Amino acid sequence: MKVLLPTLGSAGDVHPFLAIGRAMQARGHDVELMTNPVFANMVQQAGLAFHPVGAQQHYTDAFNSRKLWHPVDGLGVLWRRMARHVIEPVYRRIAQQAENATGTTCVVMAPPLMFGARLANEKLKVPLLTAYSAATMLRSCEDPLTMAHWRVPAWVPRPVRAAAWQALDRFKLEPMVAADIGQARLSLGLPVLNQSVFGQWMHSPTAGVTLFPDWFAAAPRDWPQHVRQAGFPLYDGDGTAGLDAGLSRFLDAGEAPIVFTPGSAMGHGHAFFRAAVRSCAALGRRGVLLTNDAAQLPAEWPSTVHHSAYAPFSLLLPRASALVHHGGIGTCAQALRAALPQLVTPMGFDQFDNAMRLELLGVACSLQRRDTLLDGMTEALRELLSSPEIARACQQAALKVKAQREPVGDICDLLESMQ
Repeated sequence: MKVLLPTLGSAGDVHPFLAIGRAMQARGHDVELMTNPVFANMVQQAGLAFHPVGAQQHYTDAFNSRKLWHPVDGLGVLWRRMARHVIEPVYRRIAQQAENATGTTCVVMAPPLMFGARLANEKLKVPLLTAYSAATMLRSCEDPLTMAHWRVPAWVPRPVRAAAWQALDRFKLEPMVAADIGQARLSLGLPVLNQSVFGQWMHSPTAGVTLFPDWFAAAPRDWPQHVRQAGFPLYDGDGTAGLDAGLSRFLDAGEAPIVFTPGSAMGHGHAFFRAAVRSCAALGRRGVLLTNDAAQLPAEWPSTVHHSAYAPFSLLLPRASALVHHGGIGTCAQALRAALPQLVTPMGFDQFDNAMRLELLGVACSLQRRDTLLDGMTEALRELLSSPEIARACQQAALKVKAQREPVGDICDLLESMQ
């Protein structure tokens, strides 16, 4: 079977596809991962065939924009600077591979924003499994519910929630994508779309899978019936080389540190890291600052704080005392497995919803970034680190992660059933 895995986003968006791709390849299938060329080395080091879609400049333009991290405007930035540019290349590559896959089935697994994959599914009937890395990718009118950075109160009636989604489509989302979708459909001889792109069309009509378990975000009644829930497909392939020597020495030299990361693609974390150093000093704790862009760091920090450009979470987090992060779903999952209390500072996309679900599990608290100084970080960490209730909840969540059925295997089974 030919398995095509187109995806876009940051490293946290690519990692689950690497885990699934390697497992499918181990089962004897021909696997190709398609994403931005910035991830070429990562994909090739995972032992997978790589096909670039889009330009590295598209990635740079998107992730260097401050507005990408705006809770309302971020999707527009991602669309204009990155996602719209890969519609045609993804469709063309799938069409080419499907045509060449003589004597075997060609199947595609892609996130919902990969519109080229959905077009290939509609036009060429290539089987498509839509993969949802976060619950916000699937609309619902049921509790618990977030819309952008707003948590919808339980007392808001269902008709009002439905009307809010319709208004979001009409006034923001549909106008944003209409021209590009219309042009692509016209070029392929497809009829004018008469349904909501984000509410209906972008989802595979026959197969969907969540890359998170039901105990993290249970399927509400209004999700499509064909969507199955798997667990977190954690990728640990980046841990084979171990931790770098400097970080290993630091970890060996004292108590477990607090780890701080605003995300691998964040380039505007100056206030975040200043608050991190300030909090470590106030709490008398050691800290690790993770970023591959050292220009975000303060000019000075004490010897009890260490900077690393990168560290595999599967190796670092079991040696930490807490994790302060942006709320990316992959980071959430790794911290849950490590039984770490989490302080989430969400900025955009699914991060607000992920923070809410961590809080409902009792393993985290969140700090809104309206205050650019993040003055609440110290007190929030003090509470997280001293609470026996949070510690117990973290242990319970870690047991659930470790007890779950092998999610990568379940997803592979689902892909194989589509041939």
